[in-house]
Amino acid sequence: MTKRNGQTVQELSRDANYETKDEGVWFQLHGSLGADPVLQAIGIDPSQDCSNNDEAYQVIAEHVRKFGAHELEMMYFVQGLCGSICYTPGGWKQTRMAKDLAKHPLINYKQQTHAAPTPAIQLPVSADKRPLAGIKVVELVRIIAGPVIGTTLAALGADVIRVNCNRLPDFKRLQLTLNAGVRTVDVDPAKDDEVKHLFALVADADVFIQDYRPGVIANKGLSLDNLLEIAGKRGKGIVYVEENCYGPNGPMAERPGWQQIADAASGCSYVTGRSLGHKDGTCVLPALLVPDMLTGDRARQGGSYHVFACLMAAASLHLNPEVGLYSPEVVRGCQDKFGWDETSPDLFVLELLDVVLKAWAKAMPKSFGEDSPYTSTLKGDWGEFEVLKPVVQLSDKNTSPYYSSAPEPNCYHDSTAMAWR
Repeated sequence: MTKRNGQTVQELSRDANYETKDEGVWFQLHGSLGADPVLQAIGIDPSQDCSNNDEAYQVIAEHVRKFGAHELEMMYFVQGLCGSICYTPGGWKQTRMAKDLAKHPLINYKQQTHAAPTPAIQLPVSADKRPLAGIKVVELVRIIAGPVIGTTLAALGADVIRVNCNRLPDFKRLQLTLNAGVRTVDVDPAKDDEVKHLFALVADADVFIQDYRPGVIANKGLSLDNLLEIAGKRGKGIVYVEENCYGPNGPMAERPGWQQIADAASGCSYVTGRSLGHKDGTCVLPALLVPDMLTGDRARQGGSYHVFACLMAAASLHLNPEVGLYSPEVVRGCQDKFGWDETSPDLFVLELLDVVLKAWAKAMPKSFGEDSPYTSTLKGDWGEFEVLKPVVQLSDKNTSPYYSSAPEPNCYHDSTAMAWR
């Protein structure tokens, strides 16, 4: 992992797990695409020179060990920064936030009966026989969990337009798969002449998806109440989808959080550390982004609906007794079969993905490459891509999900040039 000399701790900062002053209790730091305030909060100058990732990890680890776990949690909470104690599964369930979240179902949606009534809407008639053909979706999302919703709907036939701002960072590497079947448009929310094009799209949308923290998007005129009002005036209901880390309400609901935070808080990182043989509480991020990847009444009954997808609920699901964990024998069998490289608390999510993909490609060579039955070839303006096919397939091939267009970079189209198909 060695990098060139002259880089800073900010450039090499580790979104990773660190042991706190409390023996055996770890804390997940996350730069949230902007690490400076996260580092400064624990006394690190982001411009400090570091020669490689390992050195940067040690610099951060030394500072984290000066703080107790709950001291860090409260400090980051007050400052609006991203981070979490790495709880055990039982420890998380005892928190106030977990108890508030447990009051909500995993599949959390509700008809908005207080809104202006709108009639049942027949699905559009189309030559495309996929289930969602003709459905119009606008999404304001970044990174993984939100985009997974949009690309899944696109595979099912929906016309999905993803709205981003080119000033905001994102994981470009992940756009290869998460933008398949989706059209992307550049809209700067600070420019009224661009925002009006966004509202023109929303005015005719069937589904609106956003992954901002609760309340953040309201000042843009895109709150649930704003869109219910639009739906009432046009006489067609809307499905309003929110995705965040902690859930719709509770003491942490408005905190920033990503998949790594959900893994840390729910106990997944603790369980992963135990599965790797650590007995001292060492926490390691799971190598796959399960919470990110997990996350038709309007046509029958009419009206509008509010859907809330939560990373914490998805992360906690497979730790519940009714789902359960694999036995140590199964874990050892997987290790013997795939020969995973060692993973440790210092590894970032993309490094963990590389560990998994490397082992899969070696153990299952026929599943990778041009002849793989699990991939499809998509041609677009940016070339030819081999992309994983949608996981869900239906018995009728004419209705089975597929991607109708190749992935394109975020913000590919100008806001003035985007319209519904």
